[in-house]
Amino acid sequence: MNSFFKLLEASEKVKAAKGIVHTPAEIAQQPGVWLKTAEGLIESKNEIYSFLKSGGIYGGKKSALIFTGAGTSEFIGTSVSTGLRKALNRDVFSIPTTHFVTHPDSMLAAGNNYVVVSFARSGDSPESVATFDIIKKHYRNARQLVITCNIDGALAKRTDLDKKTYCIILPKETNDRSLVMTSSFSTMALAGLFLGALNDTASFRSEIKKAAAGAARVMNNYSDMLASLCGKPFKRVSYLGSSNLFGTMQECHLKLQEMTEGKIACRFDTFLGLRHGPQVFINNECLVFASLSGNPRAKRYELDLLKQLKKSRQGMAAVIICAKADKEINSLSPHIIELFPDGQAVSDNYRVLTDIVAGQLLGLFKCLNIGHKPDSPSKTGNISRVVKGVTIYK
Repeated sequence: MNSFFKLLEASEKVKAAKGIVHTPAEIAQQPGVWLKTAEGLIESKNEIYSFLKSGGIYGGKKSALIFTGAGTSEFIGTSVSTGLRKALNRDVFSIPTTHFVTHPDSMLAAGNNYVVVSFARSGDSPESVATFDIIKKHYRNARQLVITCNIDGALAKRTDLDKKTYCIILPKETNDRSLVMTSSFSTMALAGLFLGALNDTASFRSEIKKAAAGAARVMNNYSDMLASLCGKPFKRVSYLGSSNLFGTMQECHLKLQEMTEGKIACRFDTFLGLRHGPQVFINNECLVFASLSGNPRAKRYELDLLKQLKKSRQGMAAVIICAKADKEINSLSPHIIELFPDGQAVSDNYRVLTDIVAGQLLGLFKCLNIGHKPDSPSKTGNISRVVKGVTIYK
C-alpha cells in the first residue's frame, strides 16, 4: 500500500488526529467525480448551448468570454482559457474578481458583448458576489454564467432572479470540506473546458476518461516518490508551466503555500519567463516542479531551461511531469511522472486535470511532514475556507 492510500485507509481516530478526514478523500475522489460530472454536463448540453449562443459564444454573434474568480477560482480561468480561445474562435480572458471590485469601471469595455463566467466553490466569497452585482448593474450587454459547487450559495441564488444568467451546479461532493480546494478546482476546470466542447461531446467524454486514468496513475504510481521528496529539507519550490499549464502551476504553488501556511516559499513562472530574473529564486534549498508541454515546439524551450538548470546545478531536485518520458527527459531527473506511458495522451488543454493531482499530493505530504493538519493547515487563522474581512464599497 503506497503512502497516499495509507492515509485513506487510516482509522477514523488517526484521521482526526492528523487532520486528514477530508483532504485525502477529496483528492482521491477526483477521477470518479470527473466522469460523473462529464455525463451530467452532456445531459445538459442543449440548455448550455442555447444560453451560450444567445450570448454570442456560439453562432454568428461574437462575444468575448471572461472568466472570473479569486485565488484558486481565478487560476481555473487561466488553466482553461488557451484551449477555449482556439476551440471557440472567441477572445477568452481571465480577470480576477479581486481586480473587478477595486476597479470596476476599467475591467470591461462599455457597450461590448460579453459572457462572464464566475467560478466559485461556495459562491459566498464577498468579491465573487460583488463582481456579479457590478456586472449586472454596469455592463448591460453582458450575460453571466455561474459554475459553482454549492447550490445554496449566494451566487447560485442570484441566478434564479435573472433571465440573462445561467447556473451550472456541480455534484455536491465537489464542495470540498477541507480548507484547501482540490476536487472543487479540478471539477470546475472540467466544466469550463466543456464550454468549448459542445459540438463534440464524444471527444470530450473520451478526453475526460483518459484524464481520469492519468490522474489515477499519479496517485497509484507516484505517491511514494512525492512523499519521499517531502522528507527532504527544501524551503522553496519553483513551479514551471507554459500556456494552460501555467495556470495549473499557479494553482499548484498556492496549494503548497496554503498547506504549509507559508513556511515553504513558492513561486510560479513560464520556462522562458524564469530566465528574466526569477531564476535567482532557485537555490540549493529549492525544488523545481516542472510540467512539460505535449507541444513539441514548446517542449524544446522547456527542455533547454531544465538542461541549463541541471548544468549549473541549480535546485535541490526536480520533479518533471510529462505524457511519456524519453531518454532526454529521463536524463534530467530521477523524479519523473509519466501520465500516459502506454497509451494516447490527452491534449494539453485537459492536462490541468492530471497535473494538478501531483501538485495536490506534494502539498498534502509536505503539510504532514512539517506537522500541520491538511484539513485545516492554518494554525494562525490567517486563511479560511471562505474569505472573511472584506468590506465591499459602493
